Amino acid sequence: HQKTEGNVLFYCKSFGGSPAIVNKSDVLLSSKTAKVSDDIFIVDGTQTDDSRFEEKYDILWNAFVFLSRLEEYVSANQGRTISSYSFRHSRRDKETFEVPVVNNLFNRLEMIISKHFPDCQFNESSKPVIELSHDVDYIRKTLQFRLRRFGIAIINSIKNIHKPKVFLKHTSSAWKFLIANTSYWCFDYWNDLEKRLERRSTFYVYVKTKSKNIRNWLINPSYDISQNIKLQKTLRALDQEGFQIGLHGSYQSAVDQEALAREKKILENILGHKVEKVRQHWLRYDERLTASLHNKLFKYDSTLGWNDAIGFRSGCASCYRPYDHEAQKGFDFLEIPQAIMDGNIFDHDDDSWEEIIKRAFSLLERLKRCKNAHAAISWHQRSSSADYQWHKVYEELANSI
Repeated sequence: HQKTEGNVLFYCKSFGGSPAIVNKSDVLLSSKTAKVSDDIFIVDGTQTDDSRFEEKYDILWNAFVFLSRLEEYVSANQGRTISSYSFRHSRRDKETFEVPVVNNLFNRLEMIISKHFPDCQFNESSKPVIELSHDVDYIRKTLQFRLRRFGIAIINSIKNIHKPKVFLKHTSSAWKFLIANTSYWCFDYWNDLEKRLERRSTFYVYVKTKSKNIRNWLINPSYDISQNIKLQKTLRALDQEGFQIGLHGSYQSAVDQEALAREKKILENILGHKVEKVRQHWLRYDERLTASLHNKLFKYDSTLGWNDAIGFRSGCASCYRPYDHEAQKGFDFLEIPQAIMDGNIFDHDDDSWEEIIKRAFSLLERLKRCKNAHAAISWHQRSSSADYQWHKVYEELANSI
């Protein structure tokens, strides 16, 4: 290493000057992570024993691995689909998803820079921005939705057959859900609640497209916004009152540019203005296609969350530009990470609700220690109905922000 004058922070494989951060970018990914502290996890093997470095791990490479979701990109190229389920992720320690690792790594980097280069000034942290949102999947209780939820509930009952009381409770709830004629028109509740909170949420709305695929019939909502005048009027009224309307892309449009563009255009014609936000139904996300489609059509996406767990899928609790591994640069659109969804909590056994809710509040509390935190929580529009009554936890979370 040559002697360098001026403000230089070395990033090197072997120590050659101070201050320096160790470079371990040649370390191969594995399913193992190492816990440095309660706030920082790193890829196993990116540590150093050389105490002359500012930290005993590679700050920059770890931040890149988490933020770019490099593990997911590698999995996709190997034919292993993750979609939106954390249990399919190659990383063994799922606790890592509940920590905004990237924010914490950059906090540490800022401390190092401020220590050695005091003339370098950083802005003060702003108050965390937590976007409230609702996916509008079902506005009435359809046959396919009854059948799908009934099937899921029965499977959960069978899993608990060794617990007679739990088994009977789940079985009874499944049959009640199947036969109950519950109203899923819950827009008024969310409107009134969020006005009281002096907040305005985003409603992600589905647009029906023709499909003969049985899976799409079973998974996609069944309402047709082009024909539903009441829904159109409701959305326009919400829009005029300051609520935002985004597209809840159909299951197939996550990988179909023509379908996604058509859905967006229909919704824009109904609202009378451009639609800038999207969140795919079922949080479907194909690593090789979805981001490129969003980049062409939207300014904001909020699909990158987990269907089966709370937490930060990219290790980031801030609005950021997802990384394009093929072009080796960031996409133009911004990602609003979805940190908590109602299904993350309540689609578990009853005896685990209390623990998951506690972790959800802890997750939001962690955001207060992040610089420029910006994330979303999502409760489905129907979830305040008698079938669910999940809205009380949402009220508590919204009040805690």
